Amino acid sequence: MAYSRFLMRHLCVYYALMASFYNASIGALAKLISVEMSSFEIVFWRNFFGLWLTLYALKKARAFGDLKAGEHFWLLAFRGAIGVCGMTAFFYNIANSELGTAFTLYKIAPIFTALMAGYFFGEKLSFVGWVAVLASFVGVMLVLQPSLGIRTSDIVGVVGAMCSAMAMTSVRALRKYYTANTIVLSYMIAGALLTGVILLLGEFGWGIGGAHFVSPSLKGWCLLVLIAFGGYYFQLYLTKAFAATRNSGVPASIGYSEIIFSIVLGLILGDTLPNTSALFGIAIIIIAGIVIARQR
Repeated sequence: MAYSRFLMRHLCVYYALMASFYNASIGALAKLISVEMSSFEIVFWRNFFGLWLTLYALKKARAFGDLKAGEHFWLLAFRGAIGVCGMTAFFYNIANSELGTAFTLYKIAPIFTALMAGYFFGEKLSFVGWVAVLASFVGVMLVLQPSLGIRTSDIVGVVGAMCSAMAMTSVRALRKYYTANTIVLSYMIAGALLTGVILLLGEFGWGIGGAHFVSPSLKGWCLLVLIAFGGYYFQLYLTKAFAATRNSGVPASIGYSEIIFSIVLGLILGDTLPNTSALFGIAIIIIAGIVIARQR
């Protein structure tokens, strides 16, 4: 009974931690399936299965009435396309680097979002916020350690975070014209269509980086289904976390636990523990991200 009362008082924290765990688990599953297929195909199947799960959830909740057309269709299309770019880059980074490093670079997206929100929407950061932004870039340097050489996956990871930040920023504008269900559904459709076209072109030798459709093994199909369900539950718990509090900075801050979960899962999958400099950089990025999340 005491445990239940404690949980009820801290539902936001519980939901946010569950969302972080599910997202880190998706990353681990994606790393396992990456030996069979390209990041484009992983994104395709994630969005394909996710699209049907979303439609089922909308039907069950009788929320199809929320799917309404609005203005600025091209901004909606841009959000879908740039979001797919960010997700594809994220999965590429997962496949070609340590899981913890991939998630660390992925989690600098909210910091880019804060800068973009300041430019496009006039949101101002405090002095502490600017210190956190500068510190986060120091943290990125400590994680990447340019003196040891910059890998392609490092560049893709940072570019992917910037794409994700642009997608997040566009949602700020889109929510004036579209419901949340419409924005989520449009992203699922855009992801399946764009990556599907890239993979089809690959069948004729016109793909990007040699990407083409690969028939998954039985294990691969199981992993893909788990990724889709993981994505659904990640969105579910994330939504519940923000609904359970009036302070959006709380779940946003707890979201940085994804980095911790991903490092642990990466070690289980055989990743090496980041060196001291990288761990220090990860800690700086987590703290900087939390500071910015609490200020917004």
